[in-house]
Amino acid sequence: MAALLAGCGDGVEGSPVAAERWDPCSITPDAIAATGLDPSYRMEGWGEGVTVPDWGRCVFRPPGVESAYGLSVMSSVDHTIAEARANSSNRDGRDLEVGGRDAFIYKTEDGAAIRDCKIAVDVPPGVVVFTALYDKDDGVDPCEVVLKHVNDLEGAVPAAPR
Repeated sequence: MAALLAGCGDGVEGSPVAAERWDPCSITPDAIAATGLDPSYRMEGWGEGVTVPDWGRCVFRPPGVESAYGLSVMSSVDHTIAEARANSSNRDGRDLEVGGRDAFIYKTEDGAAIRDCKIAVDVPPGVVVFTALYDKDDGVDPCEVVLKHVNDLEGAVPAAPR
């Protein structure tokens, strides 16, 4: 025998509000200049005709025409720092703390053409990923570069909701 239970009550009115993704291009030119990057250069998104709905992206670069690297800053409310930790293709990963936030540093590329280092920073709900992407083998450790920029720019990343 099945029972059917129905009721009326004081439900919550309205619709749930989706978390809004932080725009990495909202980092001010002053903050970009303070970390040693060119405040007049920023590339928003993924390139002409390319959309990646889960992520917002802004790329910055050092001053000069022949920059050795770019700094990509990506933001998502659909992905988490746990995903970066769990991804078996991420190499040399280790936990860290950046400005009191949970963070994870790792590499995804290593070769003659491209070297990278990424730092995923927990920004509940979601994650911000900073990437130093080198296209020259100039002997510089991209992890040292991205860590410097993350430490300089951490204050521009939104705080976790309280």
